Formats: sequence, C-alpha cells, structure tokens
Amino acid sequence: MGQRTSCGALLIGIAVLACPAASAAAPPAAARAPNLLATAPDMLGTRAVPIRADRFSDSLKRAREDASTSPLLQRLIAPARPMPPLQKMAFIQSAVTRSIHWISDATEWGQHDYWASASQTLSHGAGDAKNRAIVKLHALRALGFKNSDLFLTLARDRVGGPLTVLTVRSGGRYYVMDDTGGRPFAVEERRLEFQPVMSFGMYGAWVHVPPTAMASSRAAPSTVAASAANSSTAGRP
Repeated sequence: MGQRTSCGALLIGIAVLACPAASAAAPPAAARAPNLLATAPDMLGTRAVPIRADRFSDSLKRAREDASTSPLLQRLIAPARPMPPLQKMAFIQSAVTRSIHWISDATEWGQHDYWASASQTLSHGAGDAKNRAIVKLHALRALGFKNSDLFLTLARDRVGGPLTVLTVRSGGRYYVMDDTGGRPFAVEERRLEFQPVMSFGMYGAWVHVPPTAMASSRAAPSTVAASAANSSTAGRP
C-alpha cells in the first residue's frame, strides 16, 4: 500500500515535468554527462524523452549521493564481486530485500514522499520500494555497472498499479529489479504488464512516450511527452 502511495505522488508531478517549458532544456548536469538521447532508456518500444526534473531536484540530489565508501554498502556487495553481471543483479536484489525491511516514508521519515540517500537507508536498515531501489542502484555502481546504464524507473503494472523499480541496461537488454525480492526479469518477459512511465538516472530524467503517442502525433517532443504523461496519470490509485 505504501509503495502505491509513494508512486502516486511521483505520478502527480509528471504532468508538470513534461510540459513544454520544462522540457526545453536538459538538466544542468547534462553538460558534463553523455548525450541524454544517446543514453536514454528506450525500452519496450517507448521513446525516452529528456526533461528537466526541477521539481525533484532535492530528492534527486540525495538519490544520486555517492555511497561507494559506505562500510555498510561494501559489506552488502562483497560476496557479489566475483560474479558475472546477471548474477550480481540477482544477488543484490535478494540482499537488499533481506537487509532493508520495508517501511513507509511517513513512518520512517515523517514525510509523505522522501527520497533517502542510499547511505541513509542502509544506516536505518529500512525503506520503501523507491529507497530500496536507490540502494540497489548504488550497490551495482559499486560493483562496476556504468552510471549510464542504471535507472530509477517509475512504472505502472496493469494489475498491481504504480511501482518504483531499478532498471538496468546490460548486454543490450533491460532488466527490472522490482520490490518483490524475486529474480530480475528482462522487460520483454512482462511486456503486457510492465509500462515504464518515467526514469531518473545519475545524469538526467526522461518521460517514456508510448508508441501510440509517437505514431499519432507530429508535434514537438515536449508536447508528445506531456500527452503521454497525462495519459499515464489517468485512473491512478
């Protein structure tokens, strides 16, 4: 229930983030990062359109805070160091579920939607789906995954509703590390259920424009993104 509440709060902000004015320029960090279009998470036929995420600037600052020197993180990832990439992902998925018990932001932080840094969540030993996904992101960074291949993705499950997951690009495919503790799965395995809406990376933020929106509109990318975002918020819990 808390997972849906947190994701619902993010969905409310997408319409604002995807408006033409917000999409006019990439985040300031983009000047120091790889091209946002080249590194965009274009998964399941969607076009990931870069946007400015000013509304989430404070939250993203915490989410992107480097945790590689944290003794707690180093202890968490130590057994996975010799593993190949997919095994590393599976190990981290299981390890985070075991070591970070689920708790709502309201209970843990006294806020409706709080993006804790990985170090904060590790020190508390507790977090919601979003904050556990942030820990997974930094765990994989510390294990050698590229910044440009890791995305905190807001998505919709056609049965379960809104959810926040870590999406990993590896070997030309996208894998989802959700909050169930189950094995990471390739996005195409759940094409009918999993619908990416918005992704945050270490360098930028994107709105996922569905194929139907791209095919039916010849408008500027910002307008198409706004249309996709507005449709994704309809009927949210």
